Amino acid sequence: MREILKDIVDDNSRAGEVIRRMRSLVKKEELQFAPLELAGVIRDVVMIVHSDAILRNVRVSLELNPGLPPVRGDRVQLQQVLLNLLLNAFDAMKDRPVNERQVVVQAEADGAQMVTIAVRDRGTGLTGDKLAKIFQPFYTTKRDGLSMGLSISRSIVEAHGGRIWAENNPDRGATFYFTVPIFEELSLDTESAERTTK
Repeated sequence: MREILKDIVDDNSRAGEVIRRMRSLVKKEELQFAPLELAGVIRDVVMIVHSDAILRNVRVSLELNPGLPPVRGDRVQLQQVLLNLLLNAFDAMKDRPVNERQVVVQAEADGAQMVTIAVRDRGTGLTGDKLAKIFQPFYTTKRDGLSMGLSISRSIVEAHGGRIWAENNPDRGATFYFTVPIFEELSLDTESAERTTK
């Protein structure tokens, strides 16, 4: 019982921080960039959706390169992007047989500048017109969706200097990708110096 209550308190704290940081995004406040261990960020989000995954009979698998370099980002904002992509993936598979409901989260270095994160589902996939519009504000494929999740995710990723896109899988479902810059100590030192001179 203590562990359950602790989980509830922790989840509530995470949710409160996500809401606070989302308000900062809307108000155009500065992101809190820092060096991040991306595997830990991803595992935290998977823990947040763990109960939801059980309720929806979805298996979540992680394929994380063990040699991932640290990235430069705002932890809560990147968690928000990944959380949105995971929940969308769950929703895309709600009409699939239980044994096919699987999401794979991958992360690997993409050259010397970026890390690419991929969220792959086995849902219905996306038609050509949806692929072209899904990141636009107020466009949704859900009857009860708010139609802002992917648009906000794009804003967050682009504010980090990355990009976000989606592709249909060759067999079934779709994969959403986004990139985050690899942390370089020099870039943060330069930003700090610029703020000091201002």
